[in-house]
Amino acid sequence: MHTQKLVFIFFLFIISIVAQRDKKKLCLHNLVINGTNLITGHRKQLLVLSVINFNNPSSRTQANRFLDLYRELERQHIRDSVVRLILINEQDAAEHFGGNKFGNIKLFQDNPQDRIVKRLHQNGHTLNNYVFGRCGYMIYTQEYPNSDLDNLKNYEELLRIITTAVKNKRRCQNICS
Repeated sequence: MHTQKLVFIFFLFIISIVAQRDKKKLCLHNLVINGTNLITGHRKQLLVLSVINFNNPSSRTQANRFLDLYRELERQHIRDSVVRLILINEQDAAEHFGGNKFGNIKLFQDNPQDRIVKRLHQNGHTLNNYVFGRCGYMIYTQEYPNSDLDNLKNYEELLRIITTAVKNKRRCQNICS
């Protein structure tokens, strides 16, 4: 009887750990920009978003570091079909918007209707990075100043998170849409 109670308590402990881990996942429903739902449009891909402001020279550096990240992922044989990198230019930098691509990376312009940057973060800083898993949940956030990819430590941390998430494929229990 005592052994059964211990086994029961052990299973409750394991279940509580799994429940705590799931609470950290954030689902942003209808993450839409310019008519594109970023979550449902990139299902089964790891989605890495970076908020930038092309009015700011440090954002241009950040965008170039995203190109470096793209090339590094390619060197590791991690392709667009597995990981999608996306840059989102803030609303107030629309006059510096340079089209829908920055090198090989998809570029979106935030607008007053979608206000995607405001939905992603409330603190007003640019240069934030977000990683969404294959099931659509936000699994990692890098906020300024830890998101400045010009800092090698921050760059390597984001690269480590991406490669770890790619290697640890899990079946989706619940899908965020």
